[in-house]
Amino acid sequence: MPKAPPTFRPHGLSRRDRERLYDQARGSAAERHYDGAWDRARRAHLKAHPLCVYCELDGFVTAATLVDHFWPHSGDRTVFWLRRYWTSSCVSCHSGMKQAAERAGPAALLALAVRLGLPAIDPRGVKSLEL
Repeated sequence: MPKAPPTFRPHGLSRRDRERLYDQARGSAAERHYDGAWDRARRAHLKAHPLCVYCELDGFVTAATLVDHFWPHSGDRTVFWLRRYWTSSCVSCHSGMKQAAERAGPAALLALAVRLGLPAIDPRGVKSLEL
């Protein structure tokens, strides 16, 4: 009977330990500004914009289940609350199309923003935005 080739396992932390450290460094939901005020604003946004904007680009009609900060806020409270950059999304599009654009870099994210008709964010930072 043939044997399976050896599995490569690099030295260091296990996957579980890496995920635990990441979660500790990430902070709680409240520390990342996802609190009661966000929950109320999120529900109001979904009520006003109930369809996934990414599905609409492809001609599909899908109920949105979450509100995405199109431009990553990276903990910046000012960018977090800029409602013109919020997009209604289904989980599938947020985890697929949107995350792929973020991984591809700023140019891909800007191209997606243009398709959605969203204003571009200034690469020099939020201080140069019209608030």
